[in-house]
Amino acid sequence: MDMRLRKFLASFNGVATKYLQKYLNWFLVLEKIKNSTTRITTVVAIAFASNTAWMEFKSIAVNHILFRA
Repeated sequence: MDMRLRKFLASFNGVATKYLQKYLNWFLVLEKIKNSTTRITTVVAIAFASNTAWMEFKSIAVNHILFRA
């Protein structure tokens, strides 16, 4: 898992410690749905587990898409 985390974080142009927990949460969500046959159901279940989880995941995903060069 350590190498998968390193590979995931390497895809960004650095990770600010301020947002490290959000990146780790995103990584864990991706790890949980990796082998799931019903990925969307798993993502929805994770998103509804917290009021802010989906918004945080969405903002990180959008920022990653926008700033990925």
